[in-house]
Amino acid sequence: MDLTRIRPKTLARRWQVDDLSVTELCLEAVRDGLLESRWDILCPRCRGAQLSSFALDQLPTEAHCLSCNIHYDRDFARNVELSFHPSPAVRPVPQGEFCLWGPMSTSHVKLQVAVDPGQTRTLPFSPADGPYRYRTLETGGQRDVEIRGAAPAAIVADGEVLTGAAGETGTISLENQGSTRRTVVIESRAWVEDALTAHAATTLQAFRDLFSAEALHPGDQVSIAQIALVFTDLKGSTALYERIGDAAAYHLVREHFAFLAGIIRQNRGAIVKTIGDAVMAAFAEPADAVRTALEAQARIAEFNRNLAREAGVDGGEDAVVLKIGAHAGACIAVTLNDRLDYFGSMVNLAARVQGLADGGEIVLTAGLAADDTVAPLLTRSVSESAAVRGFEAPVPVVRIGPATG
Repeated sequence: MDLTRIRPKTLARRWQVDDLSVTELCLEAVRDGLLESRWDILCPRCRGAQLSSFALDQLPTEAHCLSCNIHYDRDFARNVELSFHPSPAVRPVPQGEFCLWGPMSTSHVKLQVAVDPGQTRTLPFSPADGPYRYRTLETGGQRDVEIRGAAPAAIVADGEVLTGAAGETGTISLENQGSTRRTVVIESRAWVEDALTAHAATTLQAFRDLFSAEALHPGDQVSIAQIALVFTDLKGSTALYERIGDAAAYHLVREHFAFLAGIIRQNRGAIVKTIGDAVMAAFAEPADAVRTALEAQARIAEFNRNLAREAGVDGGEDAVVLKIGAHAGACIAVTLNDRLDYFGSMVNLAARVQGLADGGEIVLTAGLAADDTVAPLLTRSVSESAAVRGFEAPVPVVRIGPATG
């Protein structure tokens, strides 16, 4: 069972190491023929991989779970998981479940109890704090809850699941207000945190480097509920070319791409493409995007000094001056020029916001800056509204000036 679906984040937790390193290890192992990768559309209830594909462009857009009797759509950020298993040349591993309801398959199910019509049952229940789902074994509704301490009561009616007041710590109340016998199921949703979703995988630099041919089927598109994009550009690049010559400037620009790629990769992002002197990078988490922008600006002077010393490119400490913009929001993933790319007004705004930045500055949209994971990272910033080409109303932004001292 451990080898049927190898999950990098689970391994990282067991080995007590960084999950990004384990994910990159698995991706390298696929390239070297030790592992094979597979895209699974997981059932949101039983966690079963109802449909799988060895290529992203062959993954269906929807699936149906016969065991749970539910139909659901493909969602890159929620139920499409990249998993791994040994190459048959290394070790053949039979596919399939020995028992769908066995403890190895359903370790996330913490309680499953039948309740008669009109009955209320109070049972021992001491779950760890975290996300849970209340549902019924029969076709019906479901309710996602966050348990902290005492668990809220689970109330089932005909076709819906509700929550009630929490009882004593260490117990849970199950109430059936419907007209038929129902089986209440309470399952932990913590397993979702261990899933390497398609959204997270495709925004990793290692994935794009090793599997650049992985893309959606031409004409296919996937809605992404939230992605963070960072755009960078150089200030005064034309003057730089004139000052140090085309060859030296080109070398400097290429080295600056490598400098940014290293920071982006360390912060769990990926370069989507370069356009002239500009870079477009994608991140699954907003905080990772902002950390990348802050780190790039903090380290650019050192990059200039090292490049001048090691490569003999005399551009001065301000040879490369970055202008950075970032925004987060919904968009669609598509295939452009045989590579996975992103499209939509959100992408346009991210690019336009970068154009508001001056040399050494970072400009974030106000919504990104207000994100709970981003706000603690901003120690110096100025809020303003700016006119953005292509957008009628002024856009609220947060400007982060160059560090001083």
